[in-house]
Amino acid sequence: MREQVDVVIAGGGPAGSTTASYLAKAGHKVTLLEKAQFPREHVGESLLPFCYPILRELGVMERLERRFVRKPGVRFVDVDGRSQTTWCFGHVIKGPEALSFHVRRAEFDNVLLENSSRLGVAVRQRTKVTEVELEREGGGVLVRSVDDEGVAREHEARFFVDATGRDTFLAGRLRTKRPHRDLDRAALSTHWLGADMAGGIDEGLLQIVYLGGEKKGWIWVIPVARGRISIGCVLNHGYIREQKAKLQEQGVEDWQEALYRQELLSSPFVARVIKDARVAMPLAFNGNYSYYSESKYGDRYAIVGDAAAFIDPILASGVYLSIKSAQLVAGAVGVQLREGAEAGRAAIDAAYAEINGAYKLVDRAIHLFYNPVSINFAQAGGAANLLHEEHKDALAAGHYLLAGDFFANHKKYLEFIELLQKPKTYERYKKLVVKNTSYDTATCGYDAEAVFGAIMDEAEELAGAERSAGAERSAGDDPAS
Repeated sequence: MREQVDVVIAGGGPAGSTTASYLAKAGHKVTLLEKAQFPREHVGESLLPFCYPILRELGVMERLERRFVRKPGVRFVDVDGRSQTTWCFGHVIKGPEALSFHVRRAEFDNVLLENSSRLGVAVRQRTKVTEVELEREGGGVLVRSVDDEGVAREHEARFFVDATGRDTFLAGRLRTKRPHRDLDRAALSTHWLGADMAGGIDEGLLQIVYLGGEKKGWIWVIPVARGRISIGCVLNHGYIREQKAKLQEQGVEDWQEALYRQELLSSPFVARVIKDARVAMPLAFNGNYSYYSESKYGDRYAIVGDAAAFIDPILASGVYLSIKSAQLVAGAVGVQLREGAEAGRAAIDAAYAEINGAYKLVDRAIHLFYNPVSINFAQAGGAANLLHEEHKDALAAGHYLLAGDFFANHKKYLEFIELLQKPKTYERYKKLVVKNTSYDTATCGYDAEAVFGAIMDEAEELAGAERSAGAERSAGDDPAS
């Protein structure tokens, strides 16, 4: 079985569906092949405000606003709980875009994929790409796929986009995948019900708790519904191996569970959050962490999203990097389809110059976070009242970085980060900002209704579902029903 289209996209996550949607909106014939059946579980629930314009262009904002928790900012907390700083997007972004989202990724990704279908993309789920020929005589590419019933297909296309996420389909086959050796991390995560929502969680703030030291890690706390939070722990692999050996020597059967709880309880803030809570789903371990592809595009293909690179998610940058890259790549591929190879190559070169600059910026910002002698986002205090304009600008730069201003202005922020790496500049900045307390409070000024809207309490929702299921079973047993 064979079809002919303009573009074949492998992968239906945010990068793939966004690329497909933009190309379909531009009038191109697109087939998207996704190996799973959506909705499917995925980690990475916190989005950035800079996602807002793209999501609005895609036509999904109304569904997102109705279903997901809003996110007004980020609160960084030291592991001992003595220092904390709240970074509110509203300090630098005005209007509705100051509120981002926390999402349940299974549902969020499904919304984007269904939207691609609505826009005319031929979406084939439970269909895995098995092979791609990128150097066909006469031009174009040939993609082979097989569905879960064993039906094989061939797809002739003018262009191929790899959006297979951490499967890294093309990077693996082209042998261009490389690890970020200095970001050798792994994550343990799950959801909790009945947690203590105080400390800004009840206002939708993403909480980042420093672990530091040999752990070189952090804890995230994300409210994904009323009464339901996602808590993940990111740790250096070397520390994990050391703790695994110790726990197993002690006879601990489930060392991952023990390590996860050990690290959460090391933070007084997180310990209070989970004191009376219960785990809502199995613990997930993700060790396929930071990597990149040395080659991200060619004459007839492009790699986008996590298939091209994945960086430590401390800045909650993953979804935005994926969908913004997808938007840029879709525009460049559209140029090639309309105007030919020469114009297309120039457009794709320009798109990836911006994409690579954004990833470089995020990479440097992450190293800034992990550098023990550099800026501590929990101790940065509230520099809004500083007298020196240069430091007011630096504070604004920090807010914009956390909001997702990675692409068009990446050179400016790289210069800012380079400036903070100079010991004299850093010491001067630190003396001015650390003692200021105006950003110590865990609030951005939003109430629970603005953040959670009509979303039900997760525990109540589950209880209601159980009651409904019980009522249906009872009705089924009733001869009169």
